[in-house]
Amino acid sequence: MNNFTKTSAAQLVGQGLMAVAKDSYPRDGQTQSYTVGFAEVEVDVETGKYEILEFAAIADVGTVINPRSLQGQTFGGVMLGIGHAISQKWVYDQHYGVPLAKRFYQNKPPTILDKPIEMKFAALDIADPETPVGARGIGEPPVGAGYGAILNALSAAVGDDIYRRSPVTPDLILTALENSGKWTHEPLTAHI
Repeated sequence: MNNFTKTSAAQLVGQGLMAVAKDSYPRDGQTQSYTVGFAEVEVDVETGKYEILEFAAIADVGTVINPRSLQGQTFGGVMLGIGHAISQKWVYDQHYGVPLAKRFYQNKPPTILDKPIEMKFAALDIADPETPVGARGIGEPPVGAGYGAILNALSAAVGDDIYRRSPVTPDLILTALENSGKWTHEPLTAHI
């Protein structure tokens, strides 16, 4: 068994019902799922406000067992990633690692109003030879695809150096436009 699993199981002894099992399926390595995202944004250069016009997500999860659920999970993860890019301020204390932005007014989750005007989805549906039924889970890859696609689209629209800080707000876009596409702010940090 994996050492992490052994350690976790040892820590949970006496906490209630627990089971640890190991499968016997032959594998050459770990199986991974992938999602790629493409976004089109429209930026108002006078106000810095932007709108996500179109988003396309393509998932590689092996054999697709339930296409509708896969699409729903993919879009849900993509929206979480879009939230990270456009409105969620994830600020942690650098020394203790505790979150500093814990309330909705500090860390606004995305709403239906933040959804791209048009969303498209596709899945490769190519069986994974490493798993018994050829399927893999979707998990976290759509979050990174949503986040990265929005930041890349904004970077293409206003300048090349957008990766210093997120969420990308209208004031950051206006500052970048005033400085020939280069950001003038520092990365977000917090100290106690």
